Amino acid sequence: MIVSACNPSFKNLNLQTMKKILTTLILFVTLYQSYGQTVTYDDFKSLIPFLQAEDWKSAFNQSAKILKGTENDSSDYKAIVLYINIYTAAGMVSVGDMTYDDLAKNVMKYKGQKIIMSAHPVSDSETKTINKTHLTVNDSTNEAFTSASNGKGTSIFCFEKIKVKDKIDLSEFPANSFARCGGTLEKIETNPNKSTIWILRLTVVDAFIRKPN
Repeated sequence: MIVSACNPSFKNLNLQTMKKILTTLILFVTLYQSYGQTVTYDDFKSLIPFLQAEDWKSAFNQSAKILKGTENDSSDYKAIVLYINIYTAAGMVSVGDMTYDDLAKNVMKYKGQKIIMSAHPVSDSETKTINKTHLTVNDSTNEAFTSASNGKGTSIFCFEKIKVKDKIDLSEFPANSFARCGGTLEKIETNPNKSTIWILRLTVVDAFIRKPN
């Protein structure tokens, strides 16, 4: 999330709501398997306590360790651990534990790889809301947008623009239902001002949106 004073078009979620979202993410993390998988559900599960505690450094270090030697792994588990690594690197920047230069060194190598973001509730309005998935469908646009923040909403770690490969059926994603997005990470941009209001912009192409369960 981000402080509403920084951009009044965003709406903050309180910490209790954020905890409910994280709990739902954990409960409904049913990820598809692929041949040759090396990252496992237990690997993913080992990161959950660090994420709940917002211990970005430990989550980043552990996820980096899990990702070593997984170049040939195309599983969903690897794709979501890769996202966690990017997200927590941004988290480290937000608290001064990583510089922007080190952030770039750590995340730019993931361009072109498969990534799966966290599940978020679908926005119930035209307003782009923090930690919710905003769906846009018309004749020329088939996209989703999310801004993923820390629990207190003081810093947006990732603006996430998702260009969906197949047409979205909005009836499958009613307001406040959960949606998970993923695809190919086409672009990673860091905040040119190097502030902590927002850290990264991610653009994902050939993307999918699906229910997390």
